[in-house]
Amino acid sequence: MIRPRALLIALALAAACGPATPVTPAPVADAKVAITDKTAGEIETLLQKRTESMRSKDLAGFQSTFDGSRSALRRCQGEAFEIASRQGTGAAPMVAKVEPYLDQYVRAYVGSETGGYQRLYFRRDSGRWILTEPRDEELGGDRAKTINGIELTYFGIDDDIVEVYAKAGARARDVVLTTLRGKAGTPFGLRIFPTRGAAGPTVSCAVAGSQRPNTPKDQFIRLFSNGLTFKTGFAEMTESTVALIQHEGLHWAQDQFIPGISARLDWWLAEGWPDYVGESRATATKKQVICTTPTPTFKQLVDGLLVTPETLPELRSQYYSFANSMVEYLYATFGSDAYFELMTAYKDDVDPKVTYPKVLKVTPEQFYDGWKAWSKQRFC
Repeated sequence: MIRPRALLIALALAAACGPATPVTPAPVADAKVAITDKTAGEIETLLQKRTESMRSKDLAGFQSTFDGSRSALRRCQGEAFEIASRQGTGAAPMVAKVEPYLDQYVRAYVGSETGGYQRLYFRRDSGRWILTEPRDEELGGDRAKTINGIELTYFGIDDDIVEVYAKAGARARDVVLTTLRGKAGTPFGLRIFPTRGAAGPTVSCAVAGSQRPNTPKDQFIRLFSNGLTFKTGFAEMTESTVALIQHEGLHWAQDQFIPGISARLDWWLAEGWPDYVGESRATATKKQVICTTPTPTFKQLVDGLLVTPETLPELRSQYYSFANSMVEYLYATFGSDAYFELMTAYKDDVDPKVTYPKVLKVTPEQFYDGWKAWSKQRFC
């Protein structure tokens, strides 16, 4: 579910204050916003302040840069600050384009040519710019279109770029259908959520896309604002966004291949396969995690990360790097048919002590030890 390259921008720019952080009172909006030749530079100054506040661990300074009255945004911003305090942060992003939205918002394309650009929203409060999100009632209502054979549901706020989403969805769909080897049901569609508020309180700040597992008749892939980035020119989504759609589309494919199978698979098999086949994780990301982070136990990789209030948000992404490399090892060592054979075996029995010897001719312990040695040699 988690986006790689886009995640870094998203965590730095679209994320919320921890439980101990006081809630900021709702600010009073300025009058109708006006865009001038200075607006892009002024927003870049705000982004620089955000970056410097994270780098210096200045929580109060960081909180002053975003709209604390937006609860979902506030929640995710706090998480971003916590991660940055442990892992650091990169350079401040640039503003490639600004345009008005409604009376009080500026929509800016924020990022870089190499990492892509997010659509973020800003408004003036007491003469200063702050990062914000339009409220749910300001999103333009639900819309629906079918473009390039892709059914899309979205909000009116994204009406100007829905064809760009459809183009990326069609590219991902073609990869997924090829991987399915001709076995497919209803083609998947896309459901776009333009803000963290629209995504709802149950969606993790780090999640950039999701597909409802074990429900093969639900064809919609959910895409959230922090995973959506545009190439320069804003007429195409970045490769990382296409990879995100492929990742979630491959989850859809699992249910098409054997309905409900993802509930029976080991976690690394369920999540690592779409991550690897969908090219969701850069080699450099896997290298950094595998070579510097303690390796989870086999049981942890079978069960998945146990998420508690104390779980560090970045651990989820790290687990995906391990799972991705396990599937790469599976393909490299046992062949591309091994994954589908394992899925078929898990339909009858969910015990790795049965399925691994049956399909791979090795015990779970032998597979785990072989993968650890291979991954260290491959990446470190």
